[in-house]
Amino acid sequence: MIQLGFIEDFVVWLQNIPQNLQDPVVVGLVLFLLSLAYIIISRSLSSALEEIGLSGQFSTGISLILRLIFVVIGIILVVNLFDPAIGALLSLSTVFGTALGLAFSQAVSEIVNGLYILIARPFRVGDYVRIANDEGIVTDVNLYYTRIQQPDETRLRIPNSKVLSSDVVNFRVDVKDVIKDVTSERLQTLNTDQRGTLSNVISRLKSITHTETAFRYTFDLTIHHSLDHVALRKNFDEVCEDWEEVFLVKPNWQVWDTSDNSIIYRVTIIVDEPRELLVHIADLMNELLLPYRKKPTETEE
Repeated sequence: MIQLGFIEDFVVWLQNIPQNLQDPVVVGLVLFLLSLAYIIISRSLSSALEEIGLSGQFSTGISLILRLIFVVIGIILVVNLFDPAIGALLSLSTVFGTALGLAFSQAVSEIVNGLYILIARPFRVGDYVRIANDEGIVTDVNLYYTRIQQPDETRLRIPNSKVLSSDVVNFRVDVKDVIKDVTSERLQTLNTDQRGTLSNVISRLKSITHTETAFRYTFDLTIHHSLDHVALRKNFDEVCEDWEEVFLVKPNWQVWDTSDNSIIYRVTIIVDEPRELLVHIADLMNELLLPYRKKPTETEE
C-alpha cells in the first residue's frame, strides 16, 4: 500500500507540474538536476567522441549546443517563477532578442558549417587541397575556419561557409590505387622501354612503407595556338624525364581542352609528401614554360 500511495502521489505531482514549477524550491531542485545532467551528458559524450576519433573541436561544438539547450530550459524555469504579467515585458524583449539573434546568426551558421566539415571530413590536417582558387596544405580545421599554407608560405584562413559553397579538390590518394593505375598502364603499353620504366615505378611505389597515402597533383598550362606545339610537346617529354627521380612517378601530360586561340595541357605529378608540392611545383612549371615565354609575334620572328 505504501508503494501504491507513493505512485499515486507522484502521479498527482506530475499532473500539477505547472503549479509546482512556480515553487522556488522545486525550481531550484530542477535547476540542480539539470546542471548535474549537463555535466554527466557532456563528459560522457566527449569521451565517446574521442574514442571514435572525432576531433576536440567537434566535441567543443556539441558541448556548446548542449549548454545552450540547458541554459534556455533554465531561463524558462526561472521566468516561470514570476507573475504572468511579466509576459508583457518579455514580449517587448522579443524585438531585442530578434535583433540579437540576427547579429549572431552568421556566427551560429559558421559553427554549424564547421561541425559538418568535422563530421564529413572532406579533408584532414596535412592534406593538399584546392578550395575554389586557393590551394595549399591544410594546417588547421576548426568550427569557424579552415587554414591552409599556400605555396608562397602564406597562411590563409578560409571561412567554413566558403569551403562548403566552393569546389573542393583533395589531392590525397591511396598508394594502392596508384599502384593499380600504373600496373594497368604497364599492361596496356607495347613499348618495351616504357614497360621497363613503369615496372621500376611500381617497384618504387611498393617500397614505400612509411605511409599508405600519396598526393596526385594536377595543374593546367594554356598555350597559344600560334606557338610550335610539336616542339612544345617534345620539351614537355624532356622536362618530365628530367624530373622523374624527384617524384614517385615520372610527371605526365595530356591535352585537356582547347579553345578558339589556345590548347590546354594538364600536367600530373605524384608525391608522397605534400610539402614536396610547395617546394617543386613552381620550378617544374617554370621549366615547362621557359622556352615559350615570348609573345607569339616575337616567336614567329
